[in-house]
Amino acid sequence: MRYITCLFLLCLLSCLRSRAQQFLTGKVYKENSTETLLSVSIHNITQQRYDLSDEDGSYRIQAAPGDHIAFSSVGYKADTITVTTSMLTAAYPVYMDVRPQTLQAVRVGELSNYQLDSVDRRKEYAWVYGHDNTPRMAKDRQGADGVGVTLNIFRNTSSAAKQRIHLEKRLEKEEQDYYVDFRYNKDYVSKITKLKGDSLTEFMRRYRPSYDYCRRAANVDILVYISDSYKQYMKGDN
Repeated sequence: MRYITCLFLLCLLSCLRSRAQQFLTGKVYKENSTETLLSVSIHNITQQRYDLSDEDGSYRIQAAPGDHIAFSSVGYKADTITVTTSMLTAAYPVYMDVRPQTLQAVRVGELSNYQLDSVDRRKEYAWVYGHDNTPRMAKDRQGADGVGVTLNIFRNTSSAAKQRIHLEKRLEKEEQDYYVDFRYNKDYVSKITKLKGDSLTEFMRRYRPSYDYCRRAANVDILVYISDSYKQYMKGDN
């Protein structure tokens, strides 16, 4: 009987604690735009909690009135807000300003702008990667440019670690997408094909190379790939 009573009390306390939890929710947008931002790092400084905005810019983080919450993302100015009671009663939109570019050259020392951004992203999301917060450059590809950052997945069996693994995999996929965008960017493709507007967008979507290919390819390989793809495109091949 005593065991049942204790179990009941524990369940009741857990329920009350759950009901007491409050969350700040909403979406993160680019300033003066309806464009949402994914993978924005949300840090409840007061409670030392973290989260990321998801694919449509939505975020949700435990918070209480008076908590200080920082929103940050590579390429944008960080912003910190103080939570009020009204913010917790409805979706709270966050707008982030684009950070002015300070790097004008294509290369700075041995690192391209992409690589520097990649290192910045690795630092930004250091909380996801467990105890090893040191960014490391990957050197194991045959191509010449833009090697990016090595992402090591942290393994553990706790629910928090499982969530971290999920976030790591998501960030790894995004890092791969950034890399393809770097090797296969609109300005470069347009310069080779002379395509613009919707035609350029459609061409790039249809012939977007894989991450693995971009990792293996040298600059000349990318150029030949785009040229050959353009010939197919002009023939009307699907």
